[in-house]
Amino acid sequence: MHSSSYITQEAFRALYDEYKNRLYGYVLTITHSSHAAEEVTQELFIKIWTNREMLENVKDMERYIFTMARNRTLNYMRKASNDARILKELQRGMVSRENNVAERMLIQDYERLVKEALDRLSPRRNQVYRLSFYQGMKLEEIAAQMNLSRNTVKNHLVAARKFIRSYLIERGIIFLMILSYFF
Repeated sequence: MHSSSYITQEAFRALYDEYKNRLYGYVLTITHSSHAAEEVTQELFIKIWTNREMLENVKDMERYIFTMARNRTLNYMRKASNDARILKELQRGMVSRENNVAERMLIQDYERLVKEALDRLSPRRNQVYRLSFYQGMKLEEIAAQMNLSRNTVKNHLVAARKFIRSYLIERGIIFLMILSYFF
């Protein structure tokens, strides 16, 4: 096995039979993963076979094979760790994008239902709500613009908000918004 220019298939088979279980156990001890141990052991023997011409220079076969196994195992673990980190980043991004899509859909539903609710209000109550909510006007400003008392504006606003809230609750939108906020 040491002095021929190429290792024969029979010699390789003998090498494989002698070391496969020990290498597998060695890699398994390091990685704690039967899948990783199998993969690294298989890659190791493929590497030995493809570079079999170099084996003639090897003085201590066991040390050579276990050094290769250690290096391949560490490389495998580094790659697996990096892959896991990348996968987590991708998953975070996917969850974030999924949440953004879900949030946008929820907001669109909310806006559509608020518009429906506003359309069911009396024209005056609708106008009071729009001036307050969409234009940010204070009660006194709305009262002056609409020629109403501050109390009447406040009553219209309270009634509009109550109606809109119950309209949204009847359609399940408030419950969905609360769920999406907490989950």
